[in-house]
Amino acid sequence: MTTMKAYSLAAILGLFSSNLFAEGNAYQVELIVFLQAMPNTEVFDQTDSRINWPATLTELSAYKKADNMTLNEGYAALSKDSAYRPILHAAWIQPAGEGSLSAPVHIQSADGKLNGYLQMQYEQNMQMTVDLEYASNQSDSSGNAIIYRLNEKRLIKKNEVYYLDHPKFGVIAKISAL
Repeated sequence: MTTMKAYSLAAILGLFSSNLFAEGNAYQVELIVFLQAMPNTEVFDQTDSRINWPATLTELSAYKKADNMTLNEGYAALSKDSAYRPILHAAWIQPAGEGSLSAPVHIQSADGKLNGYLQMQYEQNMQMTVDLEYASNQSDSSGNAIIYRLNEKRLIKKNEVYYLDHPKFGVIAKISAL
């Protein structure tokens, strides 16, 4: 093979693999957040936010909405069951980001009662951090609104569905490679 042919082949393969690399570094993230009315005996006394906010947040609206949601059936099932009340269903396309840490995405419900973030880390294993708080309609003895917090770091695999649990609300999450 001549040197010119070798350079041409390398250039073509380089273009092809850079396209694969670009697509491989974007993910579809889909979340369902729902309230649950399950009996429990836990006492909740949090009235102030305890989220350790990252230095910067990217608003969910800054990302392209996903063309299709894969958890629609789950959302419909939760909507039909009186023990659950979905409060957020969102899906977006997110680049992997610089290095191994994605930009933290600000997650907030339309009424502002749900507030927090989701962040992913890509190293040997993929990890998802979710830190969300929900301001309930219940108050403590001083009249301050009780806040429920779900703060979890979890190793995940692409294209699998995960359930993050709190006695008062839950999250269903799925992260798929594009």
